[in-house]
Amino acid sequence: MDAQEIRQLQVEGQIHALAQAWLFLAAQMEKLGAIDPPELERALLGTHWQGAPFEPHASQMLEHLAGQLRDVREQRQRIDRYRSTGLDE
Repeated sequence: MDAQEIRQLQVEGQIHALAQAWLFLAAQMEKLGAIDPPELERALLGTHWQGAPFEPHASQMLEHLAGQLRDVREQRQRIDRYRSTGLDE
């Protein structure tokens, strides 16, 4: 493995760590009621840079993060429903 491959793996690892940290923080803020989930999702999916859309890989990553956050929110809601009613649905 050459230096460029090692550097690429390091950068990928850093990006994954930042994504996980962001997801954790966003989920915590949702749980506290500090952010509106639909508004956050709209902001993520409508993000652009100085009037131009992000490059495709960045847009895909934002969609992926929004989807993961949505999945966690839905799971949290299912758990809350189950705890309050004893029903899965």
